[in-house]
Amino acid sequence: MAGMLLGLLGTGIAAAGADDSYATTKKLPPLHHVVGVVLPEEMKTPKRLPLREDRELRCPTCHGIEDIDKVPYRRIDRSLPDFLRGGPYDKLESFCYECHEKDKFKRPNIHILLDKNGKLREERCTYCHEEVHRERDQPLRAADYKLRLPPERLCYGCHLKTPHFNALEHQASKPDARMKLHMKDSKERHGIILPLSREGKVMCPTCHAPHQPGVIDALNPAVGQVDNADLETGVSYREHPWDAVVREDKKARLEALSEQSGQRFELGYRRIDKEVLLRLPAKNGELCLACHQFDE
Repeated sequence: MAGMLLGLLGTGIAAAGADDSYATTKKLPPLHHVVGVVLPEEMKTPKRLPLREDRELRCPTCHGIEDIDKVPYRRIDRSLPDFLRGGPYDKLESFCYECHEKDKFKRPNIHILLDKNGKLREERCTYCHEEVHRERDQPLRAADYKLRLPPERLCYGCHLKTPHFNALEHQASKPDARMKLHMKDSKERHGIILPLSREGKVMCPTCHAPHQPGVIDALNPAVGQVDNADLETGVSYREHPWDAVVREDKKARLEALSEQSGQRFELGYRRIDKEVLLRLPAKNGELCLACHQFDE
């Protein structure tokens, strides 16, 4: 939803022509919300976002700048509080939800693959798989997974390449012979899998289990994972005494960054309490030790 505004907020507009206003060109910036559409009666909008009598959405519906449709894009001052009516907004999505229902735009957690009765939510399987494997007690060969993309790329359809510390460094690494022997021992010892990409590199599924407990047959090593948290809740944290130390250490640098950027930053420290979708616990280092050996 926020992407609808990115074109207007981006720096690319500065390169536009001298008279490139919407009134002149009838062209909107890339990814901009459409205008000239009539909103249905059931769509409720706040009074501060005025529509035409026929409920048509116009430029002044969202923007408080006078005659903004006649202003060349490069001259629009996007820092004005009323650039978006009721602004400024910390998150663009907050403005979108003035009209759109937030719950309808929530991305589903596709890793929650079982309903309350333990039945497979097959429509979520097909986010990653081309076909649904209904005989879950029957093992599959890798060629039968019918993944929509190679496993080393599949997760990027929803997740960032760098969702956590050292993620990128891990994905570029290729275990050597010594590490592979240690990984083989760890897999046998813990009854898990630590799959590598076709090129023999670490990938997201090496450490992360994509299926929630109960989806894969319990005798299959691929089922092995931590199981101490609710997927609806996700990873949870607990307070730790180091928080005060970290905050004091970062205080001066964050204040300087806030002054430069005009935004407020806060950084503290908490310990992981419960984990989800990991082959082994990471909070105590057990997952790391499945691959790494640290000489005494």
